[in-house]
Amino acid sequence: MEQTQLISKLDALIKGNTSNERNRNNIASEITKAYIKQTGARIAPAIIADLDQNYNKEGLQALASYARKVVLNHLDFLDGLSLNLPYTLLTTSETSTPNKARLVWSVAFIFSNADVYRLFRDTLPPELQKAAEQLTWLPRVSAEVLGQAIGSDMIVREGRHQFFGGDVKLNKKFKLLPHKGEGWNGSIVLEWPSTIRAFLQNTYPQPENYQLRTSPEPLAGLLRWEDGELIIFEEIQKLLAYRMQDSIAVNNSGKVAANGLKKMRKLLGIREFFPDNDAFSLIRTTCLAQMLVSYQPKKSQINPDSLDSLRQFRKTLDKTFAVLFLLNDLKNHGYVSFYYYKQEAELALVEWMNRLPVGEWVSTENLLAYGQIHDLQVRPCRPGEYSSLTYEAESPWRAGFMNKESVTSANAYLFVERPALLAGFFLFAALGWLDIAYEAPTGKFAKDYYSAYDGLRYVKLNNLGSSIFGRTTDAYVPKVNTATQELRFDDQSLLIFCDPEHVVAETILANYAERVSPTRFRVTPDTFLKDCKTKQQLLSKITLFCKSVAPNLPPNWKAFFDELTSKADPLTAVTDMVTYRISPDNQPLIRVLAQDAVLKTMVVKAEGFRILVANDQLPRFRSRLRELGYLVG
Repeated sequence: MEQTQLISKLDALIKGNTSNERNRNNIASEITKAYIKQTGARIAPAIIADLDQNYNKEGLQALASYARKVVLNHLDFLDGLSLNLPYTLLTTSETSTPNKARLVWSVAFIFSNADVYRLFRDTLPPELQKAAEQLTWLPRVSAEVLGQAIGSDMIVREGRHQFFGGDVKLNKKFKLLPHKGEGWNGSIVLEWPSTIRAFLQNTYPQPENYQLRTSPEPLAGLLRWEDGELIIFEEIQKLLAYRMQDSIAVNNSGKVAANGLKKMRKLLGIREFFPDNDAFSLIRTTCLAQMLVSYQPKKSQINPDSLDSLRQFRKTLDKTFAVLFLLNDLKNHGYVSFYYYKQEAELALVEWMNRLPVGEWVSTENLLAYGQIHDLQVRPCRPGEYSSLTYEAESPWRAGFMNKESVTSANAYLFVERPALLAGFFLFAALGWLDIAYEAPTGKFAKDYYSAYDGLRYVKLNNLGSSIFGRTTDAYVPKVNTATQELRFDDQSLLIFCDPEHVVAETILANYAERVSPTRFRVTPDTFLKDCKTKQQLLSKITLFCKSVAPNLPPNWKAFFDELTSKADPLTAVTDMVTYRISPDNQPLIRVLAQDAVLKTMVVKAEGFRILVANDQLPRFRSRLRELGYLVG
């Protein structure tokens, strides 16, 4: 069909569907079925809908400015394809004046055929070509993040104040990309509509990060954490004992209080990822502490088997754990509502562990790109809550002055979603489930790096991790025995023996015994009862000791606990009597109480000039004293 006929039929349909009652913005979509039927246009109706619903007139005009070059330079090629689309509208009419429906149909041809799109792509500036291709493999992305990926600033800010973001606009050269969020202090997000994105994914070659790719070895010079399997089995019992003693301070939000982490690391001898870097010296302690406070077993459920405890941590992960609380570079965690949150981030981390190759290194660069391509993001709260989170960054206008900024949809990937994924990997390394290669972030926060976890470079799912996440059917054998099995309980006394190099014993036994030599601890009634106030607390402490410290005690220890239990609560508090004290100088009253036959039946004498009177005798007691001239209130 000739272009003049195609344009004529399009204009007739537009005119016939234009009225005051109709929404002119949707006309292009409304006439799709009729136009395809009348012309045989070779275009997917969903493409027209995508253009109609996701582009404003400015965006369509930006598409038209480049699509026009394709028509001018390749008209014979286009005509030979028999697309039956009115693309010559771009050369026969002014694109600044046509209505939106005409614009939609005039540019639709670029998304009708892969070869046509490639011609269109080749007319774009290099940075726009990069952006269009990158966006093809990303479900959605902020202009800030996409700009970093292509090496070009995509945002224009006008009227910026040191305390406010100013008027945010997308750089004019990128206007043909579908976007939203422009405006005062705006957050611009770009996303190809779903049908157009699917079309483009069949047009561009798959990027190298479309699949997870294994790496031979991490780059030289990186720090490596490959003894996590060994370390966690040395530490797990002392960590559990510390948790069950309620020694980890927690804020109202459920986040571990930072002021107790240094003490925890020192007391438990926790080995850190960055032991000599003050800025990042508590990352592993933070990860372990947050997992421990999320782990909430009943004391009867404490299991001395270390491997089983680690499996319980895995169950805790997608039930009560909050990866958001690992993002210590952010503030205001307590303002985030989890009411509609369904552990999406934690479930995403589980999915990551299900996809990682077993026993192979994978680069973080590959992981991050793969996650964006497949929308496997770790969103640790509902995106609508991101703005509750804040961070401090150096002002670009005043050197040394720190601004408090809120997280926005434009930078949420950098400050929240990417750090949440990396924090999850550090958590799994802390628990011995992953091996990692990493380095400390350098530069300025919020400019050169966005979280303490940004130095992660490689991860490897190890044997313990593959067992914990069910990636193997082989039985897992811990590399070391549990720490409590190294303690020896004397069967003749209440002494506990250990190796002098045993770094765990002091912590495990601190709440039960006193150290009397490098190799011996002694338990006494005083050391065991020191934090017990009730019989129930004593019983709970004995249960905890037997389960987490000494599962197989000699008989003399059980006898000791039986004796402690039998002596608990030997006194009964009396609550049905009133105590009065008499002044030693009031001899007349003392004689009355000692000699009066009626009072003697109601009064019980006690030491220190005190008497006891039963509650039910008080009215009669006061009445008798009144008869004798004494008024008692």
